[in-house]
Amino acid sequence: MELNKEQYTKEEVQALLNDYNQRVAELTANLTQAQEQIKTLDELKKQNLENSIKLEMTKSGLSDDLFDLVFDEDVEKAKSKIQKLAEISKKQEINKGYIPQEHKPNNDAYAEAQKNKDVEGMISAKLSGLFQ
Repeated sequence: MELNKEQYTKEEVQALLNDYNQRVAELTANLTQAQEQIKTLDELKKQNLENSIKLEMTKSGLSDDLFDLVFDEDVEKAKSKIQKLAEISKKQEINKGYIPQEHKPNNDAYAEAQKNKDVEGMISAKLSGLFQ
């Protein structure tokens, strides 16, 4: 509505106010809807991020138990954490593998004496092996 007059009647002012009140109510409703949509969008983004990180973990062979360790706000940072954890787990799996007895390092008395350059200890270790 255009305001061309100098003076308005009470009914005209009421009509103007009602029109503005309706517009304010519509805008408030639209704002509320927009805020709800923003919240929904944020939740969807968070779920998408979590799912992307879990997918990367599954690709690397890591369990979902480690999700809290690798979660980050950026997928690339999470990927680097996942790669580091995957490398660590591979090293652990290699170390847990079968190691034959003849390839294990010697921790006997002779080797210890030899390391310390203790000739008497070396001789006693050899002789004690003979008299068992």
